[in-house]
Amino acid sequence: MEQLNFNLPSKEFVEQNFQKIMEGLNSLKNQLNSSKKELKYFRNKDLKRIFGFSDNTIIEYREKGILPFTKFGLIYFYPVEDINRILQENSNKGKFN
Repeated sequence: MEQLNFNLPSKEFVEQNFQKIMEGLNSLKNQLNSSKKELKYFRNKDLKRIFGFSDNTIIEYREKGILPFTKFGLIYFYPVEDINRILQENSNKGKFN
């Protein structure tokens, strides 16, 4: 039977390389966080995911003027600021003291 010989890396080697890996991961994390921009517009998929709207509800709200939008080509954009304002204006928070 053949005997395998190998040397384990030293504690110092492991600590140094682990530290380099952690620094690299932190650098990537910081880059990702700095590249995130505040969302300015929702799209249809966002309204469906966040609010549970169906396609028909979105179309109906657009046609009735309930949902402000901008159309760019075939894509509809809904200003987050306007949606937040509508939610705030229609909130019953504080109305039942």
